[in-house]
Amino acid sequence: MRAFLIAVVALSGCASAPRAEAPDASPVVAAERAFAARAGEVGWMPAFREFVAPDGRLGQPTGYADAPAELANTPDDGNRNLFWWPAFAAISRSADFGFTTGAVSFDEAHTARGHYFTVWRRQADGSWRWIYDGGVGPIANAGSLTAPGGDVATATTAVDGEASAQAAVDAVTALERTGGFHFAPDAWVARTRAAIAIGAVNGGPADVTYRISRVEASTGGDLVMVLGEASWTANGQPVTSIYARMWQRQPDGWRVLYDQLIIPR
Repeated sequence: MRAFLIAVVALSGCASAPRAEAPDASPVVAAERAFAARAGEVGWMPAFREFVAPDGRLGQPTGYADAPAELANTPDDGNRNLFWWPAFAAISRSADFGFTTGAVSFDEAHTARGHYFTVWRRQADGSWRWIYDGGVGPIANAGSLTAPGGDVATATTAVDGEASAQAAVDAVTALERTGGFHFAPDAWVARTRAAIAIGAVNGGPADVTYRISRVEASTGGDLVMVLGEASWTANGQPVTSIYARMWQRQPDGWRVLYDQLIIPR
């Protein structure tokens, strides 16, 4: 993940500019690495069950699934060859909400094939559990992402959030519905079979219609996850899939830090 640090700017005797600090996304990075390591120890299915939150959701090409129920009903195939590792992360100012994304491998040589995206929330007992897990599948530049154990770039820290989590949800929901939003300079944009793009949309269909199904914010109101359904027309046929976004409140307004769209064949 990319490390972008912005300095605190203050004017003596005047109103200060929005605060910004060096981020410390190590809690979510550590949670992700522990999750991945556990999959290597006991298998990916038991690990997913162990780290999922009670309200977790799984992203699938056919839609979102209730993660605890889906995982409980899926037999453990004993697979120990699912590996993944973080390359880009962000955490809220309240240090209770964040995400990581990076490469996925299906062999012991850790050959990067695709990418994952996991959203984490700190629980009442202080543990971290994922509330969303899903990737776009194969991507064109998986091999160029950070290697296992490599440095993890961290998104620029947000300014102070909205007055409440609900205010943040309302602000982002309004932007989602109007389509009036912009990408952060360090945003990751993921589309199935395309290369991960930084800071700009890449490889997606035109004229996509988005419908929100879930919006959740950090308690500090500076980081917001959006899950929903996407639809468009390809070769004269309607296509329906899912998308996921992570928004951050930055000095120039709300910006998209991560944007994911699964594109079925």
